[in-house]
Amino acid sequence: MLARELQAHEARIFDRMTPPREIGSWYVTRILHDARGSGGDLLVAEHNGRVLGYATLLVGQSSEPAMDEVLYTFAYVGDLVVAPAVRGQGIGKALLAECERLARAAGEKWLRITVLSRNLRAVSLYRQLGFDSQFTNMEKQLS
Repeated sequence: MLARELQAHEARIFDRMTPPREIGSWYVTRILHDARGSGGDLLVAEHNGRVLGYATLLVGQSSEPAMDEVLYTFAYVGDLVVAPAVRGQGIGKALLAECERLARAAGEKWLRITVLSRNLRAVSLYRQLGFDSQFTNMEKQLS
């Protein structure tokens, strides 16, 4: 299951991820519900019945929680994962291009994606595709 692969990958660079073995069908149900509930979707890249990657797109996300910003909406890529065996073959780019197309079709002006800073391969891809850092969350361990 690719959701577990994403979780395992992120767990190698961020120590507070849910253990991959705990990610089950409930997770897929949840991301599908969240995406479609926002007017977005779960996009799947497949070949010969084999899932090669997926992305979730949520639209109509609100700036309302940021009390010091004007009110606006944006589209958000929640998950983006490509199977390790086919990384570097353009699948992630294709999924992001489709997310962008759907976001534009929904009338959104901005597309956001969150990435762990230490996930350098993903950061590089997103920069190549025109994404730029908007905010940087910094953290200091206290113990």
